Amino acid sequence: MQRKKLGQILVEAGLISEDQLIKALAEQKNTKGKHLGRIIVEKEWARDEDICQALSKQLNIPYVKLSELEIEKEVMETITRKRANRKLVFPYRKTGRRLQLAMANPLDYTTIDEVKFRTGLDISVAVATEEDIREAIDNHYGEDFDFDMFASMVPSEEVEVVAAEDRDDYEYDVDELIRQSEIAPIVRLTNAILADAIKLNASDIHIEPQEKEVAVRYRIDGMMKNIFKVGLPALAPLVSRIKIIGDMDIAMKRRPQDGRTKLKVGKKQFDMRISTLPTIFGEKVVIRILDQSKAFIDLEALGFSPGDLREYTANLTRPQGIVLVTGPTGSGKSTTLYASLNRLKSEVINIVTVEDPVEYQLPGISQVQVHERAGITFASGLRSILRQDPNVVMVGEIRDAETAKIAFQAANTGHLVLTTLHTNDAASAVTRLIDLGVDQYVIASSLLCVLAQRLVRKNCPHCLVSEKEDKALLARLGLSGDNEANKNIKKGQGCEACQFAGYIGRIGIYELLMVDDEVRKLIVQGSSDTEIAKSARARGDKDLFRDCLEKLVQGTTSIEELMRVAPPPEDEGRQAATEQVAAAPAEDRVAEAASAQLRVLAVDDDPFIRKMLEKVLTEAQYDVVLATDGEEALEKIYRERPNLIISDVVMPKLDGLSLVKKLKGKLQTSIIPVILLTSQDEVENEVEGLEAGADDYIPKPIVADLLLARIKRLLSIYGRGQ
Repeated sequence: MQRKKLGQILVEAGLISEDQLIKALAEQKNTKGKHLGRIIVEKEWARDEDICQALSKQLNIPYVKLSELEIEKEVMETITRKRANRKLVFPYRKTGRRLQLAMANPLDYTTIDEVKFRTGLDISVAVATEEDIREAIDNHYGEDFDFDMFASMVPSEEVEVVAAEDRDDYEYDVDELIRQSEIAPIVRLTNAILADAIKLNASDIHIEPQEKEVAVRYRIDGMMKNIFKVGLPALAPLVSRIKIIGDMDIAMKRRPQDGRTKLKVGKKQFDMRISTLPTIFGEKVVIRILDQSKAFIDLEALGFSPGDLREYTANLTRPQGIVLVTGPTGSGKSTTLYASLNRLKSEVINIVTVEDPVEYQLPGISQVQVHERAGITFASGLRSILRQDPNVVMVGEIRDAETAKIAFQAANTGHLVLTTLHTNDAASAVTRLIDLGVDQYVIASSLLCVLAQRLVRKNCPHCLVSEKEDKALLARLGLSGDNEANKNIKKGQGCEACQFAGYIGRIGIYELLMVDDEVRKLIVQGSSDTEIAKSARARGDKDLFRDCLEKLVQGTTSIEELMRVAPPPEDEGRQAATEQVAAAPAEDRVAEAASAQLRVLAVDDDPFIRKMLEKVLTEAQYDVVLATDGEEALEKIYRERPNLIISDVVMPKLDGLSLVKKLKGKLQTSIIPVILLTSQDEVENEVEGLEAGADDYIPKPIVADLLLARIKRLLSIYGRGQ
């Protein structure tokens, strides 16, 4: 049966005449699609209520007055405020899989199909007045955030929560809490963040509430990186969703919590360690991502020099003693220990570990999780392990005197002990052990070696260029200006493959202190860590700086990374601090410098258009960045972090449509609004651009007022309005 149109129904109902319908349709065409019912009401040819009653009778659907109904919050969560406002619809009741939807125009079948598709529910339609719908939206919806901008980022099917085997039962209704957190936009947003962080090889996700927005940042290669910001209304449902999948109490908001879950992304499985912390603006969430495949890494892949690797592995073959790995948090100590256990693993030896937490599961090895409330500490766990007939014991960390003494007792009674300690270098580990109450002669007789380590970022192999020569800096590093090795000193200049950071991945730098007779003598004499280090240097042992210097002249890392992580010993303090500030990510410095001004990137290969855009935007108090094509624009987007992008469609190298597809395909850039510039006769390009994800388009020649109005509208939608 052919579907009737609104005007036809109103004529048949006797509310308007054929002549009035023709005039209303003509006006609708001139006003670019204004709602026909609104035109008829404004001309006072019929009242809103009369139109609704006529539609109700003709279509045999209910006429509802939303002001007289009680609306449940769960029902409203099926549709965002933005969509409700734009489509003039309001969800007012939900029964099972059926959603009842009030519409000002119940003949808008496209909207009905769209709501059905987005919610996954069957739709029953009712008619309500436009005024009633707008009033209901204002009364029932809070401040809105458009989660649907993430709809196309990462399909939900790619991220699967794997239920923990030891999941406890709780007294409260977990199913109800899960249901509340599984609103489709929230699930999409959460999955997009998790999958994107994994794709970028992030080690941690930080969700940080601020006064007016929520910042999402990743730690990539040891450095924090701003990804995007969302409105504060996103915080509560996002945190609740994360708590649910982490098996945490979503009702507890004023105390820190810890949780964990397993995720399957594609064919790989990841462990997620979740920590929440109440702050003055809401709960902060940090998620540690652990890739289980990294548990099987080889020692050869960590970055040891051939000599250090040979000496270190020789200690792993010893039947008893202590191998100590030192360094600050995040320096790769656990990875080194796991790689060492992989080297030692054999069916003829018994390996037992006590860890807090157990980060990676190693087959063939017995691993014990510290659980202080259950009485399992490092010390008590280590005592129990020694009754399990182990050959090799790994203690996650020596934190106190009791653990230190038991570890050394184990080393003296026929066990090989691998453990970690927080110290700045190898030699200071000895004085730290003495401070913990371990006798000097016990340390001297049991300690095999101390491995101090750090992690430096590796140059991106796709955009390597020679470092600009700075003779004064090279002299401070001990490299003469005419040294042949200096030709290999390189740095990544930034490309799309490395997100314009110049680095991909990290590698270890090491200081290996072998405890020989000379070092044992110094330990027994109570020598200082400076004296022990001086003795090691005298026999040719490298410190962290020297090992990093070798990786610098090999082209593995950059001078910037060397000065940030392992500066020359004489330059520690003020000089190192100065270099570290200089080495801060460019995007952070740019963001600080322009935090108060909204930034617009204008991309066009026509110099006249660029100049005009710069003039219009500058006069409107925007910070303007210019690019001549899509490739240059990509680099500036990552470095300059614009709030909005205006791009021509037809450009050399990388055209506007390809640029939009690249931006909308990555979470970090997907929420930057994009306006395309098109010629009057490029209708196909406009359609293709909108389908690719462009937010708006402006025809050429550009009208300044129209452009500024479109910019202001988009920035307000994306929460960046002035």
